[in-house]
Amino acid sequence: MEYFVHKFGGSNLKQSESFHKIKNVLSGHNEIIVVSALHGVTSALQNILNLAQEGKNYFNEIINIKNLHMEIINQFLFEEKKSAIIKTMIDNDVNILKNILTTVSQISSYSIEIQDYVLGFGEIWSAKILSSFLGIDKKVEFLNATKVLFTFHQNGIQFIDWEKSDIALQNFLKENTFDQLVITGFIASNSENKRTTLGRNGSDYSAAVFSKLLNSKSLTIWKDVNGIYSANPEKVKRAFPIPNLSYKEALELAYFGAKILHPRTIAPALEKNIPIFIKNIFNPDQKGTLISNQIIDDDKYLIKGVTCIEDISLFNIEGAGMIGVSGIAARIFQVIQNENISVILISQASSEYSICFAVSSEHEKKALKILKQNLEIELKRKQIEKISVNNNCSILAIVGDKMVGTLGIASRLCTTLSKANINISAIAQGSSERNISVVIDKKDIDRALNAVHSGFYLSDKKISIGIIGLGSVGSTFINQIQQAHENLKLKYNVDFSIMAIMNSKKMLLSENSINLSQWNAELNKSGIPSNIDYFINHLAGHNINQTVLIDCTASHEISNHYLKIIGKEIHIITPNKHANAGDFEYYKKIKELCLKKNTQYFYEATVCAGLPVINTIQDLIKTGDEIISIEGIISGTFSYIFNEMMKGRLFSEAVLEAKKRGYTEPDPREDLSGLDVARKLICLARELGFEVVFSDIQLTSLVPNHLKSCCVGEFLERLPECDAQMLPLMKQTSLKNEKLCYVGTIHKNGKLTVELSSYKQNHPFHRLQGTDNMLIIYSKRYHEQPLVIQGPGAGAEVTATGIFSDLLRLSSSLS
Repeated sequence: MEYFVHKFGGSNLKQSESFHKIKNVLSGHNEIIVVSALHGVTSALQNILNLAQEGKNYFNEIINIKNLHMEIINQFLFEEKKSAIIKTMIDNDVNILKNILTTVSQISSYSIEIQDYVLGFGEIWSAKILSSFLGIDKKVEFLNATKVLFTFHQNGIQFIDWEKSDIALQNFLKENTFDQLVITGFIASNSENKRTTLGRNGSDYSAAVFSKLLNSKSLTIWKDVNGIYSANPEKVKRAFPIPNLSYKEALELAYFGAKILHPRTIAPALEKNIPIFIKNIFNPDQKGTLISNQIIDDDKYLIKGVTCIEDISLFNIEGAGMIGVSGIAARIFQVIQNENISVILISQASSEYSICFAVSSEHEKKALKILKQNLEIELKRKQIEKISVNNNCSILAIVGDKMVGTLGIASRLCTTLSKANINISAIAQGSSERNISVVIDKKDIDRALNAVHSGFYLSDKKISIGIIGLGSVGSTFINQIQQAHENLKLKYNVDFSIMAIMNSKKMLLSENSINLSQWNAELNKSGIPSNIDYFINHLAGHNINQTVLIDCTASHEISNHYLKIIGKEIHIITPNKHANAGDFEYYKKIKELCLKKNTQYFYEATVCAGLPVINTIQDLIKTGDEIISIEGIISGTFSYIFNEMMKGRLFSEAVLEAKKRGYTEPDPREDLSGLDVARKLICLARELGFEVVFSDIQLTSLVPNHLKSCCVGEFLERLPECDAQMLPLMKQTSLKNEKLCYVGTIHKNGKLTVELSSYKQNHPFHRLQGTDNMLIIYSKRYHEQPLVIQGPGAGAEVTATGIFSDLLRLSSSLS
């Protein structure tokens, strides 16, 4: 006879409707159905035991458990005789339970045997109810697993007595015929024929054991999710169901924390090559996960999944006296084994100077105590210098058959974690090569899971973005992101998600991603008052491993928060010049903290908008070139003004038109005073290594003294008063066929000048049009013919493009 085994856990048995779902996914023929207790019942029985031990009242809890089962029985409208049989059985069991609890309450303790007996009632009751329900229109038998499944203990470990169990089950099958057989999960009989359990969550194991005993065609384990996921979907939002796993992959994932499957479930199925299906009872049409020996080579991923074990304590034993001394490691682990403490991970230095291993945090104190007792002599003699414990750890593991023999897997894992600023305390790899495990700080585990999941391309590399400043540059940047978003995901597996936006009045914060087609409306409708600290904390609170704040303002106040932002390991991209051109000590602290926190700080758009100026200079220096001097028109505003004046416009007219086009600051005096050019020049000079400050610059301002202190409105009205000083200069340069330009220069000796000069027709500056900027760079390599960078230097589009380029550069640096 060919059987198909199905297992239904407590999550499938929450209410009477659940029983109907079970019936709907079954064929009704040649089926073995292994069931857990109703949802929450095993925990409730354990709680009752604890209450009795503590001498507390447990009567109401017993009534609640009993009523839960009675209500389900009543809803099925069984024929009166069948209903009475089940209810009588439960009543009798409850009376037995009360007697046991009375004894426990009197002696204030209970044995493992009593615990196993009490916890086993849940499976018996649920299996009896399900068999009666399915038996309404099918021939269904009920089997208490304690009648056919036997165990024994050896060295403190529980084993299945396969021979005895097989004989008992075959005898049962000879004496009973059925369409469906419902068997209790979780429970069995020990060598003394007393009820025992297979451990919490052991019903999966029960189902696998019966699959092996019956040599079934398949084992289907029904859950409330769509299979085994590439990571815990509660921690990694982009985790997905894995279509296919080998037995060994599934075993590794289960051992290292994939809670969908009990680790011991794999071995019985593997021995008989029985395929295991993990399916969702609430979505049975989904494919789910198939675990088998089938070699399916349609998987594009190097790893199948990333998982973790939380609440781990990492022991480190060090001592020069351990070097070359045989048996030390064996003694350490024998001592641990004798106390039935499972060692989850082991790593030893090849020098033999140290051994580290991980155990569950619940065993930490016990393990430390027995180690100190058993290694007392070695500790006194300083053969072992210390036994230290870090109890705030988690283990992260990557698993996959394709890892075997593939170069660079460990390197990629370590690099991925490093780029997410996550330190590795210990690392271990099995000789099979299909698993690499690392021990990390517990607080980093969620971020690490997300980093590794995207780092191995199981999901798009997600970069969380916060934007401050929603004026012309900020809003244009958002539009550029929106237009490029899908293409970047499709071609480069990069997902830029804007999680927060803020202007001077309001901010909009999202737990997922802001709808970029409606961001302005959402900000106006749902925005809350702006608060920079709250904004930063919101960005830092996400488990996305890479987060960047993009400062599109010209605000000194925002730039004053850069150290705090970097301190929270958030990258910064900005066209804001205040941090780079302001206090030199603050600038140094930013650079130093970026190195310490492994955080990126990009500011290409601070000089010449979207032109590749900063990056080019940095690359020249990195490759060993030496910059001799830089001369440049680095203000698109000035470039536009003087190009318009060459056409015959007055200075005041050209300034007003530049403001209208958005080329100037809100107060044009920021540009006309030369302050903006001076800041850009300082930014460039500091890239060259000059420790310059604003007072070092020889600056020529085009704002008359009598217009420096008035309000913006008055200045704009009185702007024509500036024409008188500009007209003579324009006439002089015109007569010489030269062009007036506002130029910033970094001289060879580090001197900085910002001044108005005229240039002949053969000079590169003479040919500039519109808002074009130009930098002429002389270096050791470019000393005869300079390196010239030219292009638009003002406007929201090109500045936003400079920011976008930095964002792509950030993404590449994190790959």
